[in-house]
Parts: sequence; C-alpha cells; structure tokens
Amino acid sequence: MAFVIFEKDDNILRVSLNRKSVFNAVNTQVLKELASGIKEHGGDSNIKALMLFGQGGCFASGADIKELTGLDEEGIRKFHRLREKTFSLLEKFPSPTFAAIEKYALGTGLELALCCDFRIAGDNAQLGVPSSKLGIVESYEYITRLVKAVGPFQTKKLIMSGERIDADTAFKIGLIEEITPPDTLFERAESLLANIVNNSGIAMRLSKKAVEVCTKDPNLFYVSDTAGLMVSSLRAEDFKEGTKAFLEKRNAKFK
Repeated sequence: MAFVIFEKDDNILRVSLNRKSVFNAVNTQVLKELASGIKEHGGDSNIKALMLFGQGGCFASGADIKELTGLDEEGIRKFHRLREKTFSLLEKFPSPTFAAIEKYALGTGLELALCCDFRIAGDNAQLGVPSSKLGIVESYEYITRLVKAVGPFQTKKLIMSGERIDADTAFKIGLIEEITPPDTLFERAESLLANIVNNSGIAMRLSKKAVEVCTKDPNLFYVSDTAGLMVSSLRAEDFKEGTKAFLEKRNAKFK
C-alpha cells in the first residue's frame, strides 16, 4: 500500500498522505515516497499547481514517534537528512503549491505544510509545535521556516508553549493564509486550483523564483539584473496571449 498517493489530472497534481490509521504520521517510508514522487513530477512543465492534503480527514499529526524512539544518534541524523531533503524538494517545486489542512498539522506535519507556497485550513483545524512537550528540539531548518512565516517571537511562543492553536489564531499570526468551514475546504481548494491553472504557468514559475530570491536577499545585493525575470516573461508566448486576451476582453488561453 502506498503511503503517499500522487494523482495527476491534466495540469494539476494532487498529493495525499495515506496513513489514516495514525493520522498520517510522517515516517521514513512516507518521506521516501514523497521525495520519489516530487522528483518524478518536478520536471513536468505541464503541471501548473500542486495540492497537498491528507487522506482520512486529517492533514498530518506529526512525525511517527514510535519510529523515532527506536533510532540511535545515527538513525536520527539519517531521518533528519531525509526529512529536510524531501521537504526542500517540495519547497523548490517549480509550480505553485498549497496545503489543504484538515484536523491536525502538528510538529513535522506543520513543517510539511510550511514547505508549500501557502496554506488553507478548515476552521476546526489545530496547528502547533509540541516538541517541548516531548523533550525534542526541532531542526534549524524547521525553525527557520517558522520564523519566516510568523517571526521570531511567535515562533518562540509556539515552541516554548507547545500549545495547539486554532485556525483563527493561526491565520492572525500568518501561519495560514485562509480559513474555510471544514465541509467546504476541498470545494475552496478546487476553486483555487481552477483559478491557478488558468493563469500563465511561466509567469507563476518565474514569480515564485523571484519571491524566493527576495526572501533570501531582501536588499537585492546579489541580483545583478533586477528586470531579468520580467524581460524573460515578455519574450514568452504567454505574454502575447495574455495581453491580446485583455485587449479583446476575453479569458486568456495559455499553452
């Protein structure tokens, strides 16, 4: 049985965790399957959007604690390397990605969601970093992702309290970008997908690259050509189609 399911529908890639009996806890096999699938689909320029979610009504409850408690130091380091390598692959996926969060996004499950470009959650979702309650210190990579999302002070509060926060609080501090009623979460997710795939794939991929550069180098000290990506987009067929459609007052049909 696959622990991660990849379903490609035209230009949409739906990725779901499939360990329903343990609320999609992330173990080594989940990470290997996730990494393999992302590598397989990452070079497909036809994919315009990726949606990540959990089967069985739950996003991901965290790392598989049973597995972790059986690992020695080298085993922990190996798990950490695999986890961060896999999560980095998701972060660098060229097309827009988002996580649809049901029920829990805790610990490693929350880090997984943070690797997507944005997150939407049902209003009954619970998010948190329970590591302090377990006597675990999270990795630098995880903490960096948290700091980027909510800043250092909210990061410290999340980690030090170990509290689960509700979707409304998560939205207010910037941990998620949108809240929906739980029974309409996937309806909203599909609406987002439909909106994304109608846009220019080239423009979205280059914009995602620009945001990554600006995050790492906000003062643009290492960007030699600040108009480079914009100029590249103007050479593409999508620009011609997009502007023509605008002038003709119709929806663009990007290839």
